[in-house]
Amino acid sequence: MSNELLVIFYIFATLAVAYLWFYPKVIGNNVKLMSWMDVLITGIPVAISAFLFWNEDPSFRFVFFDTNWFFFTVLAMAVIELPIFLLYLRARGLSQQYWAMFRGQMSGSDAAWASASSKSVERQLDDTKWDGLRTRGAKQFLLWGSNIVILFGTGFLIGVGENSWAAYSLIHILLIFVFWFLLRISVRLIADAPDDALDEMMVAQRNRSYLVSFRWFTALAFTAITALMVYAIFTDAQPGSDGFNYVIELTWPQVQAIFWMFASYAFMLPSMAMISLELNRAKASG
Repeated sequence: MSNELLVIFYIFATLAVAYLWFYPKVIGNNVKLMSWMDVLITGIPVAISAFLFWNEDPSFRFVFFDTNWFFFTVLAMAVIELPIFLLYLRARGLSQQYWAMFRGQMSGSDAAWASASSKSVERQLDDTKWDGLRTRGAKQFLLWGSNIVILFGTGFLIGVGENSWAAYSLIHILLIFVFWFLLRISVRLIADAPDDALDEMMVAQRNRSYLVSFRWFTALAFTAITALMVYAIFTDAQPGSDGFNYVIELTWPQVQAIFWMFASYAFMLPSMAMISLELNRAKASG
């Protein structure tokens, strides 16, 4: 089997699981969550291609031109998934709702950008099944545990480079999504909710959590670019440096580690901030 056919095979396998089980059974009619999860679904074939072809980096033929494994996988995924995606929307009666969401995003609509729907938030506000995640101890565990998972995984994958331990990246990504899910449930999706699903007090709490999370993310980004500047200055001080050109060599697991650190904090910080604020209020009042 050629490399091109192999990639196409696991693209079809991924899409079969996504459109025959994951989207209809897990996502349902939540088109917002579906659009977010499509990023994850697209990343699965890319991750498999990286695992198979990163070192050898063979050439791939895409119709009329040659390219590498990354662009071939992304292009093939787009070409194969687009008609399946459109048929799925039509079969489920979601076309109008899906495109209306994107029109709302273009216009800056609050509801369009919220990653939780009003119905899902309403269900969570009445939910009691997950109350174990809403105790003080559980919230402390989620707050500390999520940060430990992200930071440990990032440091570990950057440290191991390219060897068998790099397979931990799959566990790392899984743990990130588990904590992302649990954090959102712990705060009843309030941190990701649109305005029309919340009362005035909840809107104020959500907005405050976004302010705090923005400050935290700014600190993270500033730390990253400061580290880059320190690296440049340190490199300039080395013999043979021309003071202008820099070489940063990264393996695929290291790229994954950096990407998922920023991606996980981008999605998880609002819920983290809300939990932190709740814990601080509880501590101050009692």
